Amino acid sequence: MLLFWFLVFALLFAGAQSARTQGRAAMDTRQYLAHSYMLQGLGREEASRRALDYFCDSVRVGSAQHDSADLAHYREHDAGRTAERECRRTMGERVARNAGRTDVRGYMALFSDPRMSEIFATRPGYPLYTVPFVRGFGPVVGLWLAALVATVAAGGLVVLVLRTLGASVPSALTGQVLYYALPTGKESMLPLCEGLLLCLLLAALLGCVRVLRGRVVSGTAIAVLAFAGAAVVKYAQTLLAVAGIAVMTAVLLCARRLRGDRPARPERVLLVTTAALAVAIELVVLAYGLPSTKASLQELLSVHYTRRPVDDLGPEFWRLSLAFWREWLRDALAQPLVLLLLACGAWGAFRHHRPFACLLVGVALAGLANQAGHPEVSVGPRLMVMAMLLPVCGIPLLVETHVRRSVARGRDLARPPRADRRVPAPASR
Repeated sequence: MLLFWFLVFALLFAGAQSARTQGRAAMDTRQYLAHSYMLQGLGREEASRRALDYFCDSVRVGSAQHDSADLAHYREHDAGRTAERECRRTMGERVARNAGRTDVRGYMALFSDPRMSEIFATRPGYPLYTVPFVRGFGPVVGLWLAALVATVAAGGLVVLVLRTLGASVPSALTGQVLYYALPTGKESMLPLCEGLLLCLLLAALLGCVRVLRGRVVSGTAIAVLAFAGAAVVKYAQTLLAVAGIAVMTAVLLCARRLRGDRPARPERVLLVTTAALAVAIELVVLAYGLPSTKASLQELLSVHYTRRPVDDLGPEFWRLSLAFWREWLRDALAQPLVLLLLACGAWGAFRHHRPFACLLVGVALAGLANQAGHPEVSVGPRLMVMAMLLPVCGIPLLVETHVRRSVARGRDLARPPRADRRVPAPASR
């Protein structure tokens, strides 16, 4: 029954997503696709031009879809051809201008400033994952299929996580549907690395849950391998997630110490493992000179290196952050669905399984921290999409707990009262 309905929901999701296989490319997609082509053996300039072809065709499709239903343009739009020509002109000039630069090396593409391309060149996981899809089906269908496979696999991992926690089949399938329906599904289907990253983080959460359930060796192995894979995809967000889990696990152990309880061995193993992983990732970043937080802030505040570098990063960053979170909170209070989803997810997770709730909250805090480090309105919910794993896994657990308590309450009410077993004394004559 579980496998049948899982496949049904996956097929329905795939059918719905097939309505739009092109027109989804973001600016970062160019970088990942060029990296994928270079991994297939193409030269840097040829890989960049092929990625440009895909990206500008996506711009054409997206522009045509928008203009055909836009009141100001639906009568005379040119099916996106103007937008495509402008894309090819500007991007082609950048590729030609950067082709002769000596500071472009490794898997850096030619679309932008080399400092910008270097950030994506240090993320080989997603381009490597897309190689068989792009080679076998071309960039349009290949990138769509790669995103679909990662999204369906992530939905399956949600089911496994919830079943490992003891959730019923309907609750586990509810988690799968929520993953598809919430921003996790939309962001995972973009030709970007977030879908694969979420899939690997869910695999790591599955390993952590197995550790909490007493399967320490196998769970630790799964968690370490999954976190390592996620770090290859996007090391900065993986570091935040691992550190968030370690911090929340430490808080849980400290709370138990204060209550006089002896910390359980699985939780201590989880704390040591995640703390060691966080240190290891940071050491790799330092040893290989990977772009750091300072480079990320410079890239942000210089508007992706299209403006002059900012001399004093601190004041500019805090000024932008204050304005961003003020507007974000204003929108969140006016339309509080995201806040309600996060609150319900946390409530359900803590009611069902407190140690697992700490893991989920740690990942959610990592998503918020990632957004805090990139206070950019134009990106949308993609940067904090990790936080949406909290309602994806927590809301089914909330429903599960409520149903179980309702069933138990109904059984108590249906049970007949116990008869008084005392034998009455015989009446005196």
